[in-house]
Amino acid sequence: MRSSGPPPRTLPRPLTVSVDLRGGRVQVRGELDRSTAHHLLDALVALGLTDHPVWTVDASHLSFCDTTGLRALAQGAARARGSGRRLRVTGACPVLAEVVALAGLGDVLAERRPAALPAPRGPGSVRG
Repeated sequence: MRSSGPPPRTLPRPLTVSVDLRGGRVQVRGELDRSTAHHLLDALVALGLTDHPVWTVDASHLSFCDTTGLRALAQGAARARGSGRRLRVTGACPVLAEVVALAGLGDVLAERRPAALPAPRGPGSVRG
C-alpha cells in the first residue's frame, strides 16, 4: 500500500572540500554539482591568496560531477591563468578525465587516461 503523503524529499548531495593553503591543494570528496560547485570556487579563491604557481585539485574521491561542476573547474582554470598560475586536476577517474578533455580543459589534467570503451555487442558492431 502506498502512502498518499507528499513525495520524499531528495537530500542535498554532500561535498566535502579540504583546502591546504601551504601545499596549494584542494581535495574534493563527494558530488560536485549545481548545489555544491560554489564550495570548490570558494576554495580556489582562497588558493588565489597564496603564492603557489600551481593550484592542485585532487578529484580522486569525487563520485559525481555535472556540467556546473565542470564549469567550476573551467572558471578555476581561468582564474588561475588570469593570475599567472595553473590549475591541475589529479586523480580524476577515466570518465571524468575524458569529459574534462572533451570540454577543452585537457591541459588541467595531471594525467590523461582515456575512458574504457565498451566491448562490441555482436557482429557488425562498431567501437567508437
